[in-house]
Formats: sequence, C-alpha cells, structure tokens
Amino acid sequence: MSATIDNVRTYDNDSTRVIERTTRAAPPPKRRGRSALRVARTSLVVLILLAAAGAGGTHIVRQRLAEQNMVDAGTAVLIAQPITVGSADAAVVTDMLTTERTSVTAGAVLATITLTADGDGDTRRVQKLQAPAAGIVTKINVAPGQIARAGEPIVTLYDPAKVAFAVDVPLEKLRKFRLGMTAHVTGPGLPGRITATLEKVEPKVDAGRQAGAEDELTVVLRPDPSARATVRTLVPGLQFAVVVDTTTAVGSTPAVNSA
Repeated sequence: MSATIDNVRTYDNDSTRVIERTTRAAPPPKRRGRSALRVARTSLVVLILLAAAGAGGTHIVRQRLAEQNMVDAGTAVLIAQPITVGSADAAVVTDMLTTERTSVTAGAVLATITLTADGDGDTRRVQKLQAPAAGIVTKINVAPGQIARAGEPIVTLYDPAKVAFAVDVPLEKLRKFRLGMTAHVTGPGLPGRITATLEKVEPKVDAGRQAGAEDELTVVLRPDPSARATVRTLVPGLQFAVVVDTTTAVGSTPAVNSA
C-alpha cells in the first residue's frame, strides 16, 4: 500500500537532532468501473420492464379489438335435408333391414313392405324399399308389422356431407355480417372449436311469432371441409354456440341483402 508524508518536523534534543515524520495511508482508488456497471445494469432492467409493459399493453389492445370483431350470433342448430323413403300406396312393413344411425349406400335395401291393395299376383304386392342416395338413417318412422299410409315416410335419412348449422339472427345484428365470413362453432360432440362459412340467409318461418317481436332471419353456416369428418358424426337437432369473425370476407355481399 502506498503512503504519503503529511508532515516532517525537525528539532534538537540537547545535542541530538530528531526528525519526526508523520505519515497516513493514501485513500483507495475510486471504483468507477463497478459503479458504471451497476448503472448499466439498472438501466437495462428499467428498459426491459418498460418493454414488457408496452408489449402487455399492446396485447391487451389487440385482445379487446379481437373481442369487438367477434360477434356472438347466438345458438345454432345442426340441420340436414331429410331424405324420406316410403310407398306411394298403403302397405304393411314386413321387415326392417336397417337401424337408426346406420350408414347406407345408394340402392341399399332398407325394408320390405306388402301392399294392402290387391295386385296382380303376390310378386307385385311385396316391394323392397331402397335408399335413393347414400346417407345416414335418422329415424324409423314405421315399425315392422305396422301399416304405412300412402306417401307416408317409412325411413328417413340424410346426406352427412350436406349438414349445416342454422341460427336465427336479429336484423340489427345481421347488418354486421357478410356472405363468406368465418364463424367459429363450439358445442356437444366437437373436440374443440371448428370453423364454418356463412353461406346464405333465409327467411325465418315462425307462425307462432308474436306481433311486435324482433325480426329475425335464419343464417346458414356450412362446415369447412376440415371439419366435415367430425360434423358428419353428429345428430341433427343438436345445439351449438356460434361467433362470427367480422374481419373476414371484407367487401363481400352484406348478409341482409342476400335474404
């Protein structure tokens, strides 16, 4: 350690000259390097905190904008165009060869019937009912041994490739929608959220609607190809929650103009 001489005093003690020397230690060098490093670290932490706060604020803004763009369309029902199979004449169902929820191919024999009216021979009185198209049997309308009236459906099926979601939407909300918009569907039987496309708008037929009730139209949503394999396993009539992304299909035909 280096030292500095603060004072030197010389005096005589009788015949002897005495020199008194007083010293003190020099102050340690200032640790400027460590101080600068500490300041740099503090500044870096502050910058990181500010950046995180800014990112969090941006995320919140984006989330709120996304929520505003997602419009709750209401509760949708899975619908399917029914395919009915029956007889033009009254008949007794002698044998049912299919069951509900069974997939059948076009031309598959669904049931055998015996006409109640007299015909030319037993061969013409016994008929086979065949599926006019591939589909899934939804209902056995007439059980074996029962009589089906002329034109009455005996078996009902539907084409699973043509199922859709239908939701009744008030006119005020419908003005926010356009054809081709993307909708997100959630509900029973779905592994998660699936997507569908706003295909068309149809008039709502509701004879029981009271006067002065809010006007509504029926929005038809077609499941996207990636979701059809899942939707085709569902039973028509199930209900689902639907929200529509109004940032999609910008510039396309307004839904209210397509009804």
